Amino acid sequence: MEHLIKHIAAHFKTDADALKLEPIQHGTRQRHNVCILRSDTEKYLLKQHDITIPVVDAGHTPSQIEAAVLTLLHDNGCQVPRVIWHSEHQHALLLEWCGDFTLDALAQHNEKPLQHLTRLLHTILRELCKIETCFTTHAAQFAPYVFPFNAQTTLRDLLKRAKKVVGYLSHLSDTPMSTVQTEGLTNAWNGLADRLQNAPTTLGNLDNNARNIVIRDAAPFFIDFASIGWNWQEMRLVQRLNSIGAFLISPSETGRFVSLLDRELVNTYAEWVSTHRETCPPTEIAARVDSHHLLFYLSVIDQLLRAVAAPEATENRMLLEAWGDAQQRFQSALTHIITTNLSDDIHTNQIREIIAGFST
Repeated sequence: MEHLIKHIAAHFKTDADALKLEPIQHGTRQRHNVCILRSDTEKYLLKQHDITIPVVDAGHTPSQIEAAVLTLLHDNGCQVPRVIWHSEHQHALLLEWCGDFTLDALAQHNEKPLQHLTRLLHTILRELCKIETCFTTHAAQFAPYVFPFNAQTTLRDLLKRAKKVVGYLSHLSDTPMSTVQTEGLTNAWNGLADRLQNAPTTLGNLDNNARNIVIRDAAPFFIDFASIGWNWQEMRLVQRLNSIGAFLISPSETGRFVSLLDRELVNTYAEWVSTHRETCPPTEIAARVDSHHLLFYLSVIDQLLRAVAAPEATENRMLLEAWGDAQQRFQSALTHIITTNLSDDIHTNQIREIIAGFST
């Protein structure tokens, strides 16, 4: 990205020699399209988008989308980086530096118990709700940047694959499901699917994971807004607050997923939704989060099974390289399915109990 320096120097009205680029490392991988830019004592994030063609009906590129979305969110008090400089021609943005550590990285360190993140997680939750409110309040201004993402189709495919995973887990068991258990699973699964498919979607980010939350001075900042669209906020919450820990440096940090959700956090979110977005009871919102969490880890196992079945496929090879030991990852995901109980929902807990029965 050296070719961008002269343009940024002109923006700052300084000499190009005063600006220095430094790589950004993500575990064992060096990020190819982002780097640090230093100017005297100041530090910035320089980002150049790989996709340079329009991706929405209004004709905007990811660079244009991200610059517009970040500016609107920042102007409305949301914890996102300020846009310092933007070149539509170069598809590049210079952003405020928001911190050296991601939530994903913090969650993966074993030195401290997860309880030390409790205050931070509640702050993150409040900020996520503030971002949701901004998207809702300014939906008309965000409209030209909305990607035509089909949430319903994606969810149907996710549900179909996840149910097959339950069948696979039963097949692996020494005690396959009885007819009564099969009927119970079908009824519970239909209840879970109906709840998730009939819930309302909200406008927001489509790229959600714990790596896109950056921490500076105990304050969270949310990054990567190159794609926005309609999806379920409960799914976003689960994606944001589960740490994948891909491409980590230390072997002691690999081989596990970390769920940062607990009942207290889910109940706080459910109360907010019932007060600000919907009139349904908080127990229904908590059940949605719980169901999405269960689905998230069934999806993880589905990805692992497909990767192990065809390890030479490019996508699968990349996943196995990123996640490390597939058996450890499988066991970590299965543990979350069985033990992470976020609500008292009868359908989700019945599915969880059935799966737990396979592992005994």
